[in-house]
Amino acid sequence: MAQEFSEQGAAYDGSKAGGGFMNAAAAVFGAATNAANMASARTAAGNLVDSAKNGGFTVSKDSANELIDTMARFVDEIDAMRHDLMVFDQQVPLGNHDYGQRVARHMHEAANGPNSARMVVLQLKEVLQLSIEALQRASGQYDETEANVVDSVKRAGHSA
Repeated sequence: MAQEFSEQGAAYDGSKAGGGFMNAAAAVFGAATNAANMASARTAAGNLVDSAKNGGFTVSKDSANELIDTMARFVDEIDAMRHDLMVFDQQVPLGNHDYGQRVARHMHEAANGPNSARMVVLQLKEVLQLSIEALQRASGQYDETEANVVDSVKRAGHSA
């Protein structure tokens, strides 16, 4: 994913921000590949959003859309995996003896703990969503997207 992001970054219009955005974004995705660094990745993605809100960087709409589309595909893939990950909700039945129960409990904790692959994937989704928001803001598309969502919610409320 980081390679694809890097390739997409070649289209980045850094006329106002230099290479700062791409460096920050690369740090986000590099950190996201390690469970111990996920909090750092979320912080970096949040900083991108804050920077974009304050005009700290801009990106052309076309470049942003390419990056947003790539990240949105990954978010969709994570959402598609959610059903498959539900298998980890149940503790594996390994018998009624003490050892089997301890092993089953350990396996369940490993599959659902804060450093599990499952949690990393869910946290990566959050990082991707924050990065999408940052790009939308930096390209001036966030307000338009937000207005469309609010309008859709209002229409749905009136039709119910």
